[in-house]
Amino acid sequence: MATAATEGVIAPSATRPARARPWLTRERMAGFLFVTPSLIQFLIFTVYLMVSSLVISTWSWDLLTPHRQRGFYNYTTLLLHDPIFRTAFKNTLELTLLTVAPGMILGLLLAMVVNTRLRGISIFRAAYFLPVVVPTVATAIIFRWLYNPDFGVLNWFLGLFGLQHHDWLGSPSTALASIAAMSVWQSLGWNMTYFLVGLQSIPEQLYEAARIDGAGAWMRFRSITWPLLTPMTFFVLVTSMIGSLQGGFDSVYLMTQGGPGYSTYTNSFYLYSQAFRYFHYGYAAAYAWVLFVVIGIVTFLQFRFLSKRINYDFG
Repeated sequence: MATAATEGVIAPSATRPARARPWLTRERMAGFLFVTPSLIQFLIFTVYLMVSSLVISTWSWDLLTPHRQRGFYNYTTLLLHDPIFRTAFKNTLELTLLTVAPGMILGLLLAMVVNTRLRGISIFRAAYFLPVVVPTVATAIIFRWLYNPDFGVLNWFLGLFGLQHHDWLGSPSTALASIAAMSVWQSLGWNMTYFLVGLQSIPEQLYEAARIDGAGAWMRFRSITWPLLTPMTFFVLVTSMIGSLQGGFDSVYLMTQGGPGYSTYTNSFYLYSQAFRYFHYGYAAAYAWVLFVVIGIVTFLQFRFLSKRINYDFG
């Protein structure tokens, strides 16, 4: 009887609509509060400044006289009528060729050398990483001493073989290559560290199986190390290309000031010269946006054509 009497009774919870959860919960409020300082910083120091520089790139302005709206005049002058821009861009491309590939190859070789569990290997890893933490000013002083035409170590070494001394930073034919050598040495620690992380993420069981099958060192590198190192290689390539296309301002400024002539003018140094030497702020802003577009296109092409070759399979 009790069961029959209660069959037609519907529980109150079944008829009462579920209460909608409020959109702004305490957890979300806490998350917004944590994110707000970084968001404000991003909006002010990134978005606002980028939009401002885009507006300024259409002005003719030197901070001393009222600005004039000139539309795309700065861009057309830069791309079509500025030979120094073409020289700086060509020098930047040469610097990229001289630094990216050698830096990656040497970084990989160093990573393979220090990828061992020998006692005291951390000392060697720290020593190879040391150029990264050395201030650029100190690095420039060291390399200017190495390149000194009178008493530099490099010319002293050439003298041992009876070769003629050379003014490495004073000759247009060698000044850019000399700066590239300094840049490679300075960034070598980062490349080594990135590749070392990639090497240590490869399972050791794969190498053990390859040794059992009789694979030699070169076969293990070609079949295991290199394919599984492609994610880190791609990362190092993209970041190195971006840094090189921006142009090593600090190296050029401290070593040659863009000389001799315009042989070591790079994108960043010419942009700095236009903005803070000649006070052509609109022209410098246009230069920055052209450089931004070029770097964006190069990075897009790398992701478009090289990302397909990345191997994430560790099985």
